[in-house]
Amino acid sequence: MIKRYLVFLFIFSLVTSSALAQNYERYKKLTDTIINSANLGFEKKISVMVPVEWQKNTKNKFPLVIVFDKQNQRSNNYILNTIDYLTGNEQIPSSVIISVVSENRYRYIETQYKISDPKGLAAENEKFIFEELIPMAEKEYNASSFRLFIGHSRYGYFTTSLFNTRINDLNAVISMSPFVNQENVDLTDSVSQLNKRSFHHKKYYRFGIGNDYPEDFIKLNSVVKNINNPFLDIRGYRFKEADHNATPGLLISSALYEIFEDWSAIQSKYISNQQKDLKIKSLLEKEIVSNYGVNLNFSLGILNGKGWYFYNEKQYEKAVQAWKILLDSYPNFSEAYLCIIKAQIQLKQNYSNTIKEFRKSLADSEFYTEKEKKNLEAELQEIIK
Repeated sequence: MIKRYLVFLFIFSLVTSSALAQNYERYKKLTDTIINSANLGFEKKISVMVPVEWQKNTKNKFPLVIVFDKQNQRSNNYILNTIDYLTGNEQIPSSVIISVVSENRYRYIETQYKISDPKGLAAENEKFIFEELIPMAEKEYNASSFRLFIGHSRYGYFTTSLFNTRINDLNAVISMSPFVNQENVDLTDSVSQLNKRSFHHKKYYRFGIGNDYPEDFIKLNSVVKNINNPFLDIRGYRFKEADHNATPGLLISSALYEIFEDWSAIQSKYISNQQKDLKIKSLLEKEIVSNYGVNLNFSLGILNGKGWYFYNEKQYEKAVQAWKILLDSYPNFSEAYLCIIKAQIQLKQNYSNTIKEFRKSLADSEFYTEKEKKNLEAELQEIIK
């Protein structure tokens, strides 16, 4: 049985810009902003959430999750809360989350291709996402090259299309209540053709349909059943009596869990009490890259928990090593230095340099409020008195 030590000192209460206050444990609202899209020719409003451990000037990068249709507050809030819940339970990695508004006057044309409607701007929307939105996320918000798109209804159709046209530029798609046919377009053919292609790592596609498009589910699922490409991880869900607006809530948790199930299993090998060799972390990271095509950091809780496991087992040298491994990924988690000092005291080692490192980290860290920084300084004095 795997024993997890998820040690966090603070609960972060955050408020979204919607009329309904949303409290998140593992995320914070960074900004609401507007992109004047050169490709679309009109404004796109976005909202950016980042993990509590996020900091602009660190080397740490996070997977990018793009959630379309932010204007649907009920669905958007449920998706964000589900991401927060699964992140807090170490089931999915901390991510940069960008919610994109689709105004009613543009929602049809920005998800429709010109082959179906001459006024369609889906190709331009594709360029907006990959040439404007994603580069900004990588430059400004420390997003990594891992990309997950989440779309419903028209954006379920559009993201399913992107899984074909842009499959080499993304990692996963969660499509809620997608339809598969528009004039001159049949997405089942596109999905079927993917089976013949070769990939270097897994691509994930999850779709869920309720009582809205039962025939589309049958068509798409029949294609999926014949896909045997080991690098295509595709699965559909049928919610027979579910309303069109209920499918996002019914699908999101299972889809997220399954996409990141391998990541969770790999980092669980590190936290296992049977695993004493800290050098295995680099090998486990290679497993993650082999599966996902990009490294997905171990969670802060898992890395911190490994240090506390060794400390509680009185294996203080290994505890120090484990917390140094944590700090390599999360240098702004300054309290790890206090943990190292505690272990060094048990080892009767000189900890003066660790105090200097702690104070430098604390001064640079944006993880803590000023009050929390004062409390950590007071905790240091209590430890070394």
